[in-house]
Amino acid sequence: MSRIITPSEVAQQLDVSESDLSFWRDNALGPRWIKLGKSTIRYVDSAVHDWLIGQLKEPTPVLTVEVRNESESALQRETLPDVD
Repeated sequence: MSRIITPSEVAQQLDVSESDLSFWRDNALGPRWIKLGKSTIRYVDSAVHDWLIGQLKEPTPVLTVEVRNESESALQRETLPDVD
């Protein structure tokens, strides 16, 4: 079951400052939030979780080639397939 949580709790969970959360709200960058009354901000914990999961990035494949001498290695002569 989802809980309603404060900006302080969200900031602590995400290890950011409350002012960062405020900036994110002002610029539509962070997790979805609710405004209650004139100035009370709250978050739904499941929405924060969904937003965080949406921030995951796929790792970029890296190929490291080490050349130990001046002559061309077999790997340098081989044609490697494109990596998507």
